[in-house]
Amino acid sequence: AKRRRPPIVTDLQRSAFLLPRRPPTVASCRLYTIICKIVYIVYTKKHKNVYSVYMKKHKIVYTTPLGLEQTMTIPTPRPLKRKFSERIENWLHTDAIHPLLVMGARRTGKTYLINQMGRQLAGDQFVSLDFQTDLAAVERIFGGPTDDVDGIVRRLAEYKGAENLDPSCALLFFDEVQLDERALNSLRFFAGSRWRVIASGSLLGVTTRQRKLPFPSGVRQATLLPMDFEEFLWAMGEDAMARAIREHATSLEPYMLHDRALDLYHRYLIVGGMPLPVRQYRDTQSLEAASEELAEIESTYVADMTDVENGISGISAKRIWDSLPKQLLRSSTKKFKYSEVVRGGRRARLLEPLEWLAAAGIVNINDLTRDSQAPLAPYNDEEGSFFKVYVADTGVMFSKFGIAPSLFLIPELQASLSSDFRGALAENYVMQALKAAGLKTFYWMPEENAQRGEIDFIYQTKMAEVIPVEVKSARNVSAKTLSRFMKESRAPFGVRLSENEFGCTKLENGAELRSLPLYAAFCMDEME
Repeated sequence: AKRRRPPIVTDLQRSAFLLPRRPPTVASCRLYTIICKIVYIVYTKKHKNVYSVYMKKHKIVYTTPLGLEQTMTIPTPRPLKRKFSERIENWLHTDAIHPLLVMGARRTGKTYLINQMGRQLAGDQFVSLDFQTDLAAVERIFGGPTDDVDGIVRRLAEYKGAENLDPSCALLFFDEVQLDERALNSLRFFAGSRWRVIASGSLLGVTTRQRKLPFPSGVRQATLLPMDFEEFLWAMGEDAMARAIREHATSLEPYMLHDRALDLYHRYLIVGGMPLPVRQYRDTQSLEAASEELAEIESTYVADMTDVENGISGISAKRIWDSLPKQLLRSSTKKFKYSEVVRGGRRARLLEPLEWLAAAGIVNINDLTRDSQAPLAPYNDEEGSFFKVYVADTGVMFSKFGIAPSLFLIPELQASLSSDFRGALAENYVMQALKAAGLKTFYWMPEENAQRGEIDFIYQTKMAEVIPVEVKSARNVSAKTLSRFMKESRAPFGVRLSENEFGCTKLENGAELRSLPLYAAFCMDEME
C-alpha cells in the first residue's frame, strides 16, 4: 500500500482500539479485526461505505469506514513439524538418483511440505511446477519426447525464470503430476539422470487406471498420511510431552500428566490430523473453526467420489461413505456389511466403489485373518465381506457424526454418549495410528467358534511374532479374549489400549500384557 500521512486520531478513536499504541501481538490483531468488522457492519448500514482487509507478505492493511488506515505485521506462524520431512531429506541425500513420488489423499499437506523442504534443502535451486495452475505451460514443457529430460528441464527453467540450474544442487518439484500423463511417464527417464525430481499426486491410485501409458518404473514411492497424535502434540507445542509418552511406553511407569494427555487425545479425535484443521485449531484454539475446515474437506472428498469421470458409480461410492458411521457404531462385530449400504446391496455392485475409496486414501481397510501364527494372510470368501472399513482421518470421522465438539470434551456430557460411539472413535483412531506407524494389520476371529470373541488388531513383526492389540474406549477393561489369543499364538506380549494408565501384567506363560493409554498408540512402531 502507498504511504499516507498519519491521520489525526482522537482519544475516542484510540479508546475504540481503531489504532493501537503498542506494537501489536497476534491476540491484539485478532481483536482489532473483530472490532473493525463490527464498525463496518454498523457504519455501512447507514453510509454504505467500503471496508477492505487484504493481506500481503504477512502484513494486513486495514482501511476502516472512518477513513483510518493501519498496517500491522502478523508474526509468521510456526510451520507444522512432520515426520515425512525426514523421509524427503534421506531420499535427497542417499537415493535421489530415483525420482520420489509422494502419494496420499487430498489435503494431507503434500504440496506445502514439499515446497517447504525444497526451499530449505535447495534454496534458489528449487523449482516448483504446479500442474493445476500451470496446465497450459505443462503441455508445452512436456510436449517433446518424454525421454529428453534435459529438454524438459530447459523449457521448465525458461518458463519459471530459473537461471544457472546446477544438476548437483537443483531440485525439481512436479505438483499434482497425475494431471498430465506424459509428465508422469517422464519420471521413468529422470531415473538415473543428472536431475533430482520429486513429484506429488492425489488420487494417483485411481487416475492411473485410465492412463494409456504405463506407470513409470525406477521411481521411489511414498505415502503422506494425516498427522498422527505425536505430530499433533508437536503442533500444540507439546514436544516434551511427546518425548515423555515414548519414554513411558518403554518403562510402562505411570505418567504424571496422564489426564492432560487424555484431554489432548480427546481434542485430537475432534480435530484429526489434516494439516489445515490442525493449524486452524492451533492458531485460534477454536474447535468450531477446525470443524468448518473438516466439513469443507469432506465436501471435497464427496465431490471427488461423485465425479462422473471416475468411471465408477458415484452414487454407490457416496452411499458407502455415508454408511461408515453406522457400520462402526454396531455393538456386535464392526465388519463391513454391504446390506447396510443399500437394501439388497451386493458385493459385485459395491466392491469397485469401495476399492476406489481405498485407492484414493479416503478410507482404510482392515482384513480378517483366521491365522494365529505367522505368516498372516487375509481370509477371503467371494460371497461375503470379511473386512472392516475405517475413515482415514479421525477428525473427518468425528465430523461425519455431526456432534458438537464441546459435548465430547465435558466429562459429564460425554457420559451421555453411547459406549458404541466412543468405541467407534477409539477404534478408528487406533487404525489410523497403526497405519501411520507402518504396521500391516488384520483383525482376528476364531474359525470354529465366532462367539469366542475377536481381536481388534493383530500384526506380524519382522521376527515372525504375532502381536495382538485390543482397544477399549473407557477405563473399565477386560481382556479375556486377548489373554486367550496370546496363549494360543505364543505372542511374547500383547497390548491393551484404553484410557487407563501405563502398566504391565505377567501371564502364566511368561508373556506380558502391556497396558497403554490410547494417546500412546503412536508408540507401537517401537514396541519390542
